Parts: sequence; structure tokens; C-alpha cells
Amino acid sequence: MNEIGVFLSEKDNISSFEDAKYIKIFIKDKCTWEIRKVILINRTNGKRGINEIRLEYQNLIKEFGECKIIMVTKAFGIPYSVFYMEDFSVWEFEGNPLKYLDEVMDGEIEQEELSNQQMDIAKKMKDGYYFIDLQELELTNPEISSKMAINPYLENDEVEKIEIRCCHVPPWLVNKENNGEIKLEVNEIGRNDYKVILCKK
Repeated sequence: MNEIGVFLSEKDNISSFEDAKYIKIFIKDKCTWEIRKVILINRTNGKRGINEIRLEYQNLIKEFGECKIIMVTKAFGIPYSVFYMEDFSVWEFEGNPLKYLDEVMDGEIEQEELSNQQMDIAKKMKDGYYFIDLQELELTNPEISSKMAINPYLENDEVEKIEIRCCHVPPWLVNKENNGEIKLEVNEIGRNDYKVILCKK
């Protein structure tokens, strides 16, 4: 968790996904930040379709290695969805990235600590079976994301099945199913109202 990938302009300022010329992956060694890797962005000429754009960023992700945190000026569109689906943490800043690396890392540590405290979010239905109401959670604790709420249970070996009430199926869960990590049973109860049964494999 001590690596941050930054999308940069030619002048080494933080850039958007589409305008970036390259990516620098910074790693913290004791008290100083060093550049572990530079990834050049080679964009295809001409008009690109949705699939081409998605593939471009999927290929970029393969170059990131252990890095799961990125920094851009604006997080939106197809590039953002690709990184979100791959479980990246995305931060928005402008200017010199060196000013924000420690702030991002402190924020990541704080989020991880908060996530570790969330084991009482779910209601235990029976041994190995838990219920999480993301709709209620969004109202009572909007700072807690679906990932922060669900991940502690996914990582708990004693949990076999999670029932989730939500207004939409979190894309990162769909990605995990597509990767063969979990199985999802999705039932639409009403408009923007779903019951999802998550089974661990």
C-alpha cells in the first residue's frame, strides 16, 4: 500500500486520464518518496470507440504491479470505471503531486482503519450467513463505501454467504464474479432496489 501511481502532463503536473503523457509510480522508502517506474502512454491515433478506450486502460493497469492507488485531476468516464472495477483507490488533486503523496497515504491508512472497525455493520443471520443493508448504510454512514462495508466479511474465513440490499449492484462485486472469485445471485425487488446473495468460492 506504499505505492501511488500519478497521471502526469509533460510539465510533471497532475493530469486527467485522457490528457496524461505518462504515469509515474512513486514508492515510499522510509521517509522519502522515490520513483519506482515510469509508464509511457501510447495512445492510438484517430477516433476510438468505448471498447478501444477500455482496452487501452486495461493494458495500462497490467504495468502497475502492486500499485492500487492512483492520482488524477478528474476521476470520471471510462478510464475511471476501468480502475474502479479493478479495485483501485482514486484520488483527485491538481498541481505538483509531491505535495499530496503523504496526504493520500494518510487517507488510505485512515480508510483501512475505518474498514477494520466495520465488522458490526452486518447482521448475523446464522453461522456463516450475514446481511448488509447498503441502502440504510448510505443514509446513516455515507462515508463508508460498499467496498469498505463488504470487504471485511469477504476476507473473514468464517463468512460463507452475504445477503446485500442495495440500489444497484456494486461494479467491483460484478468484477470479482467475472474473475471467478465469488458467485452472485441478483434479484430485482423494485425500482433501484436489489437483493444480492453473495457466495464465496
